[in-house]
Amino acid sequence: MRESDSLINGALIGAGVGVASGLGFCTLMEPWRNCRDDFGAMIRTGAIGAGIGIAIDALIRKKVYQNASGSFEMHTGALLQRRAKGVQLLVKF
Repeated sequence: MRESDSLINGALIGAGVGVASGLGFCTLMEPWRNCRDDFGAMIRTGAIGAGIGIAIDALIRKKVYQNASGSFEMHTGALLQRRAKGVQLLVKF
């Protein structure tokens, strides 16, 4: 089974997408010079994007917990089907 990676890559991807989309929306309403100089808005959209990226990355993670002896494991995964959406939880003893 593949070990889960850290959540940092989800945060970085989400922050990048958040800043890029924030700048994109800003340029639709303001001149580029105003958008480029507004660091507060870039930080806020980057933080929101990082939070969303962490949440998505956490849903994709496979192994949540395993005790030292390996007799108990908990796994999660996103459940995306045509008529059902949610989180799948698997507990092994």
